Amino acid sequence: MSDVAELISTAKRLSGDDGIHAAGIFALKDQYLKLALWGTFGGVVGGDVGELVGSVAGNTGAAVGGSGGNAVGTVAAQNNERMHAAQQQGFDSYRLLIAVSDSQIHLLDQNFSALGVSQTAAQTGTTKLYYSIDRASVEVKIKKFGLSRRVYIKHLETGETLGLQGNVSPLSSVSNGDKTVLEALNA
Repeated sequence: MSDVAELISTAKRLSGDDGIHAAGIFALKDQYLKLALWGTFGGVVGGDVGELVGSVAGNTGAAVGGSGGNAVGTVAAQNNERMHAAQQQGFDSYRLLIAVSDSQIHLLDQNFSALGVSQTAAQTGTTKLYYSIDRASVEVKIKKFGLSRRVYIKHLETGETLGLQGNVSPLSSVSNGDKTVLEALNA
């Protein structure tokens, strides 16, 4: 579970902003069509490879290998698409630590294990501040999407918009921090 106090402490240390009172782990908003296309492609390729490898064990092995390969291929392709989209926007990962003070919104890196398992900032080494945004210079919109919340931060001068996704599910390890950020952005 992400410890909100730890996330806030990390964000304060890296940003130099002692006024941070909310921090959470958000993902860049997914491009669902691209994820579906790459996921399908990855699933087909992974399924074929898994079926080929599993066929050594016979028909059952081919079926199990094909199914397993399909699942792994789908997840790998979708993760690859998310990373590619993040890198196009200048981020090292599609997961960000978002921290909020009364005057600033800070975007920091949020690395995670190679398997994509979310961990706390101390375990993964949140190491840098991408940038800080003056809250007076942006418009923030929050939209419900099931147990997720989509956050759109639009710069008023340039019109550029950053789309993020947070989680409010009581079962999510990141929801407590995300809820603090959503409340702070609504204030």
